[in-house]
Amino acid sequence: MLLRIETVAFLALLILTLIRLPSAIRQPSSRLTWIATITGLAAVFMVGVVVPLPTVDGWIGATNVANLIQNILATTAFWFVMRAALTLDGSRFNPRSLWELPAMVLAFTIPFLLIADRGSTTDEFIKATADQLGLWAYASIYMGCVVLIMVRMLRGIYGRKPRPYILIRIGAWAILAASLIEIVYLTLRVAGLGRTEPVEFVGALFTIPFYSGVVLVCGGIILFAAVRAGRRSMNATLGRLLAKANLDRGMIVRPIPDEDPVHETYRLAVRLTDIANSQELTKRERVLLRAATGMLDRQMRAPAVVRMSSSAEEVTTS
Repeated sequence: MLLRIETVAFLALLILTLIRLPSAIRQPSSRLTWIATITGLAAVFMVGVVVPLPTVDGWIGATNVANLIQNILATTAFWFVMRAALTLDGSRFNPRSLWELPAMVLAFTIPFLLIADRGSTTDEFIKATADQLGLWAYASIYMGCVVLIMVRMLRGIYGRKPRPYILIRIGAWAILAASLIEIVYLTLRVAGLGRTEPVEFVGALFTIPFYSGVVLVCGGIILFAAVRAGRRSMNATLGRLLAKANLDRGMIVRPIPDEDPVHETYRLAVRLTDIANSQELTKRERVLLRAATGMLDRQMRAPAVVRMSSSAEEVTTS
């Protein structure tokens, strides 16, 4: 039996939530992604992929309020995903921007409350009531918020080179395109064209790109986590080897509490470079220094690293 695309998205979010939990506990910088994934997980849960929608909506009045909660959770998830993607390069999250989230939620919640007849629970709530102006305003503003978030994310990560960004970009474009399609569909319905075959064809184009985009963005973030874990392991290994090389040269190596592996590798590589300026390095030390500077050049774009890298090249070519 084929899985629904919503189910695939739910599983992807569940896996990402569990994978990111340990790092979210240890590192504050990972909490944006974790908040995004757990709220996204809750949003897809509201679709009825685990518990049937009539049961979920029945808990809160059986008047399709589940749809509003789902969209509030989805907006929260997309907003935090956007913020997480913008900080993947090491930049910091500015809490002052949090006001945007309640403003977006309020913008589409008010029209939802003004819908004349929300009817009883149905998984086709949007399509069943799309001829009402209140529904058009509610759903279009929500989709507009998603479009705005995706545009800001795409602009923010524009030009970034790491490969995981490819998945995030494709996913963001898919979500953006699906949201625009949904706005077109809603506009056709409120314009009085009814549920004719061409109109419903447009509406049917929403689901697959939207949830596929969610899966791709999750995949990109998972890939980022895997790459970072590999880099941390490589930095730790280089750090140990550099420390041994420094000790072999009679230098005192004192560990710094809570030092990041990247900065530890940088500090020790600088010391080995200093030695190279006055003494000839062994072949093993030259290979180690070349590996360290190559790794650091990819992770730290500081002028000092460039100078250190240049020095290492001079040493290895001498």
